[in-house]
Formats: sequence, structure tokens, C-alpha cells
Amino acid sequence: MKLNVVNAVLGTAVLFSLAVAFSCSKKAMPTRTQSVLGTVCSINAYDDASDKLYDELFARLKEIDDRFSTTKRDSDISHVNAQAGIKAVPVHRDVYFVVQTALNFAQKTDGAFDPTVGPLVKLWGINTENARVPSREEIDAALPLVNWRNVQMDPGDGETSKRIFLLQKGMSLDLGGIAKGYAADEMARILGEHNVRQAIVNLGGNVYAYGSKKDGSKWKVAVKNPQHPSSDPALAICFNQNNSVVTSGAYERYFEKNGRRYHHIINPKTGYPEQNKVGSVTIVSRSSIEADALSTAAYILGPSEYFKIERTAALFILEDCSVKASLQLAGKIEVLNQSFSNITFR
Repeated sequence: MKLNVVNAVLGTAVLFSLAVAFSCSKKAMPTRTQSVLGTVCSINAYDDASDKLYDELFARLKEIDDRFSTTKRDSDISHVNAQAGIKAVPVHRDVYFVVQTALNFAQKTDGAFDPTVGPLVKLWGINTENARVPSREEIDAALPLVNWRNVQMDPGDGETSKRIFLLQKGMSLDLGGIAKGYAADEMARILGEHNVRQAIVNLGGNVYAYGSKKDGSKWKVAVKNPQHPSSDPALAICFNQNNSVVTSGAYERYFEKNGRRYHHIINPKTGYPEQNKVGSVTIVSRSSIEADALSTAAYILGPSEYFKIERTAALFILEDCSVKASLQLAGKIEVLNQSFSNITFR
């Protein structure tokens, strides 16, 4: 979970993975919450909510889960991984689009985001019962299998003839760093088709604040204190409508061994969880797939390198509590904890 939801009207806070201030409506249906995409997903469409709308939204989430899961043997991604180094595999247009988008971000970030990180993810087993510290020899053996350039994309001549081929045996795709972003964008698309006026989509911390608040006030998205994530949030990002806010931090999923913490954000070039002075990175974008991929890449790159190559709005909280933020966020950040008042824009 990445953030929490705050009810600014009542002045109370409800803990989720994201903090968003919103006005409540007595007429609104309860938020629907289900387990899908390997996490707890919640959607609140307020006055425009209906069982029919929620059924359609969650059916779409299940479709995406069935196609992208690395643990379901019949998913498109599992089929592609099973045939690595053997042959190209037909995939649904959803999968083709997301993998192609992931490769574009891999190129843009010089591999800081790499969808072929699967062998390293499996090796570390973070957030599973098999979490462990692999040997240097195991990591050295896995690193040559992590190379986004070795993914061959064949668009075919129609929607049903798209294929993906992993060129080296032992390679595997893991789209955990981008698939929820795509799913959030799909939720926004469906909400738009139903003329929904305001909604909060929370896919395990990938949050999309859709539409405009009924009372005309701004959405307020609070970013956790990465040092003490269960305490009061550090900052809040304010905006009028239609933005996805995604945070990546070392405090989200990790295990400890011999007094050392090993988190889930693995550097594809070193094979180890990134150890830098970044506590968390928050990306703000109308495109959730962009925010999802860039939050991972930005954490690995750090603020100096990120700001050299990317202009999508980002907010870095460093281990010393200083904050580096994109100029686009000037005037949109509210300090909730004075320890994080040292903000530099660039």
C-alpha cells in the first residue's frame, strides 16, 4: 500500500495506500473492493455508482489479471516466458500494447525500467514465502537474461496475429511495475464512457483521481513518510482533476536478513535492490501507465539522473527528509509534516 485517503470535509483520515481528500455523499453506493491483480482494489464512483458499472470495471480488471499474471499458467505472459528462446507466442492486444510500452520506457530510461527483470524477481522472491538473499554467483548467472533489447515484437497484420518472442532461453517478463498503471487507465476509460463525474480508483496504491470533485475543491493526495509509513503523511499533492499518483518506496515490500533490509525495487543492471539515498518517489501524470513505469525507474535513477532525461512531474523524498520536486509541482505541494519542508524545485 502506498498512500491513504483523507476526508477533508469531515477532517478525519481513513487509512488506505493513498490519501485523497474528497467530499462524501449520502446517496453514493459503498465503495466496491475486491482482490485482483495480486492486491486489494477499490473503486468509488460516488453519485454515479451502480452495480452494473462496478461489474464492468472489475470484470475488466480480472481480464487484465488473467492475461498479465506470472503465477497463472494460462496467462499470455506465462506462455511467452515458457517459450523463451524457443518460439514467438501469440498474445492479446492488451499484452502487446503494455509490453511495447514497457520497452519504450526501458529505452527512454536506459534500462532503469526493464520488463525482462523476471529472473531477478524470481531469484529474490521478495513478498513471497521464498524470499532470500541469492548468492553472487546466482545473480551473475541471471543478469545476462535481463535485457529488454532481446524482446522481439511482431505486430502481425491484424489484432489476432500479434506475437512476442524472448530471444534467450531463461528470460522472463515481469510487468508488475507497469500492468496496474495500464489497468488504472482502463478504469478511467470505462468511467469516461459511462459519463462518471468523479471517482477514486485505488489499485493497491496505484491511484487515479478521476473527474472533478462535486464541491469544486481540489483533490488532495498525500504522500507517506517513507521513514515511518504508518504515521502521518509527509506531504500532499493538490490538483483539480484527472491525475494518477503512483509512489515507489523501499518501505513497501521487503524482508530483513542479518539486520539488513532488502526491498523489492531491484536494479536491473546490478541485480540487487537499489541502495541509494532515495526514500520514495511519487510520479504525477494523467497517464497511470506512465506514472507506474517511471516511479520504478526514477527510484533507481535518483533525482539528478531522472531530471536529466524526463519531464514528467516527480517528487523525491530523500533519506535526509529533503525533497526534490519537478517545477510542474510548484504551488501544488502542501507540507503536512514540517520535517519535509525543505523542498527544492527543478
